[in-house]
Amino acid sequence: MTAVESSAPANHSGYSDNVYSGKQEHRDQVYAILEQNDLIPKHRIESEVGWFYDVLGLDDMYFMLEKPETVAGHITALYGAELSSSNKSNPLNVAFESAYENSAMFIHNSVPGVSKTDGISYEKKIDSEFLDVSVPERAFRVESYRSRGK
Repeated sequence: MTAVESSAPANHSGYSDNVYSGKQEHRDQVYAILEQNDLIPKHRIESEVGWFYDVLGLDDMYFMLEKPETVAGHITALYGAELSSSNKSNPLNVAFESAYENSAMFIHNSVPGVSKTDGISYEKKIDSEFLDVSVPERAFRVESYRSRGK
């Protein structure tokens, strides 16, 4: 993976956005994987990839750390959630979880500043499954991103 090539000026919160110089190549690889997997209709791949990379608002660090195969899997899962939601009168409700031995990814809807009291508490889940059991020989790092997109 390519390291951060530069940082953009700090935004209003004081956070400097990461800038991934290999993002277009990464995106192209994801596009090719999705075409090959044939799980998303070919005429929808460009818009789904565009939404994920450009509209969702994920920090470039996500793309630097995740392999194109993993990102393609996340896009496919979110597309499936979109299809499932389109058959109901409810707005898109994403509750995506992908956990492996050494990493995990959770994508879910939330309202900024509002704590949920029902359903899955991802913060508690992350604490109990990764942080509370952490020891020097097997420690985890948490990276959390709030999308600025839709």
